Amino acid sequence: MFSSKIIFFDTEFTHLDITKGELLSIGLIKQTGEELYLELEYEGLEIHPWVTKKVLPFLTGERVDKEIAREEIWNFIGKDRKEKPYLMAYVNQFDAVYWYKFFGDPKEHPAFWIPLDFASILFARGYDPESMRNDSFFKELGINKESYTQHNALEDAKLLREAYSAFIKINE
Repeated sequence: MFSSKIIFFDTEFTHLDITKGELLSIGLIKQTGEELYLELEYEGLEIHPWVTKKVLPFLTGERVDKEIAREEIWNFIGKDRKEKPYLMAYVNQFDAVYWYKFFGDPKEHPAFWIPLDFASILFARGYDPESMRNDSFFKELGINKESYTQHNALEDAKLLREAYSAFIKINE
């Protein structure tokens, strides 16, 4: 493994159209199990109907201002600009874009500027990049996927961390 400084992350957002969408929540979990979950204020934003149905019901925490959320993320990850950890999402295209949009710059945030995605790792190891959608994949890894709440950023980040750790063990 190139680095053990990985923070698993997932986001939920208002819309797949990044010109319209904004972050709703961010889940971060370190390899040590330390976690941070933030739900952001979203009043007045355009929200896609799918998000209203599949994501909003799982937003039950206290909503925080974006500025406070940014500071909490910097504190959670750390402010060391030389030793930035890697962010890993399952499929990072939307998560990373919304992360950069949230921080306002692809390099001025607390993680290494190139995000990692587990789907590409799966592909490189001969697995279907959509394996995380298949119950058989989790059975192979010995993970009970049903114990996680889908479309909750922290729960998705936890599942990713567990899947990545199990996958690395069986592919060593």
